[in-house]
Amino acid sequence: MKQQNLSLLSLFAAIILISCTPDNDDQTTIAGLKEPVEIIRDEWGINHIYAKNQHDLFFAQGYAAAKDRLFQFEIWRRQATGTVAEILGERELKRDIGTRLFKFRGDMKQEMDYYHEDGEEIITAYTQGVNAYIEEILATPEQLPIEFKILNIAPEKWTTDVVISRHQGLLGNIDLELNVARSVAKLGVEKVKDLNWFHPKDPDLKMDSAINQELLFDDILELYNAYRKPVAFQKSDILPEYRDSTNDKTIAYLAEENDDDFSIGSNNWVVSGDLTEDGNTYMANDPHRTIAIPSLRYMAHLVAPGWNVIGGGEPEIPGISIGHNEYGAWGLTVFRTD
Repeated sequence: MKQQNLSLLSLFAAIILISCTPDNDDQTTIAGLKEPVEIIRDEWGINHIYAKNQHDLFFAQGYAAAKDRLFQFEIWRRQATGTVAEILGERELKRDIGTRLFKFRGDMKQEMDYYHEDGEEIITAYTQGVNAYIEEILATPEQLPIEFKILNIAPEKWTTDVVISRHQGLLGNIDLELNVARSVAKLGVEKVKDLNWFHPKDPDLKMDSAINQELLFDDILELYNAYRKPVAFQKSDILPEYRDSTNDKTIAYLAEENDDDFSIGSNNWVVSGDLTEDGNTYMANDPHRTIAIPSLRYMAHLVAPGWNVIGGGEPEIPGISIGHNEYGAWGLTVFRTD
């Protein structure tokens, strides 16, 4: 009986939320944690997460990020699952069709473990943390963020495939791929190789026999572009009691497109500590992501055995994609390679 009680206790542990604002500490007991976790929220709103094991670290990151960005999480989930049309209607059908067309259908464990040797454990724990907060907030729906109320929707649970969705991937050469395929269909492999420069210089350009060339290219590219575009909200999407009668503009989570893809520039550099006043080395990284509200970046500090890293990443993805630990710093950016 004693061993059984210990096992039951291990299913419930506390997340201790500590804010730098006086008299704003909290402790929440959550099913799914193995040991207590401490989250210190600093004066800039960044969560410093201290866990005693890897599972709890990423469970807590998912919980904290969902707590901070719940509406952003719900829109990401709908983009990833092809269910945006459920709330925004027929105008989003091509997005949802595109999402389902491009959805990953392979071995999920193998796919998750490509990201990290413990990828399945990390992504699963993160998803469990997201769902723990969703369960918590659904118990008090009156406390849902205002966006849910004005659209008359509620957040839904996550699965691991939502985390690795490609709808906001840092990629951008599918139109090039389709144009090459179109050229091959019309001119043949050797002629296309002669007219183009490829890296590597001798790629395999043979068309898969399963591809119906009559239906390819324009239809696929249209669906791809539909599922990759940001979600835009219109006044008619909002419940009447929340509408501003003096404002008829579209409420958009949308960036203006720049006609010149190369005009935005790119800035990535490192300055040696020998050249700085405080002796520290500095790295600047340009990931080519839109400046938006809500932000497409989320800052966090993750500490557990084997982990001590701070920086930013996509809000809905575990870990840190741009940041540093005690050994070095790193970044990433989009690059049009195959």
